[in-house]
Amino acid sequence: MPAEAWADYDWQDKAIQRHRGENRAAYGFWANTEEDQDRLAAWLATELCLVELPRDRLAAAVVARCRNDRIEPPAPGQVRRLAGKAIKDFERRFHCSMLDRLSHTTRSLLEDLIAGDGTEHGADGDGAVAGGGRSHFT
Repeated sequence: MPAEAWADYDWQDKAIQRHRGENRAAYGFWANTEEDQDRLAAWLATELCLVELPRDRLAAAVVARCRNDRIEPPAPGQVRRLAGKAIKDFERRFHCSMLDRLSHTTRSLLEDLIAGDGTEHGADGDGAVAGGGRSHFT
């Protein structure tokens, strides 16, 4: 196919869907599904977020994994959302696992530190501390 044909191709036409389907069938790929995307996000969160958190590297890993698994990669915006979801899920699990490792006494002390005992707050309880600043935890 001549290179000029790409410029004339109607990328918004219904024919693109048919052509994409024909190309997937010819090369043994399939369109990604929500289940595929959930599986990819879980894979990122459990396998890659432990060692690589930059979103662009996670996005590249998603595309590579899709090609390896013969899945049509999601659109770039979807890949970015997958990476964001994976990071959020990883961080939530990480924080929960850290919290679970703390003793009840330590958790209580941390909660008291965050809540404060009222002595560091201004008269209106706005979190102001001596010197006019705000407590980091408040």
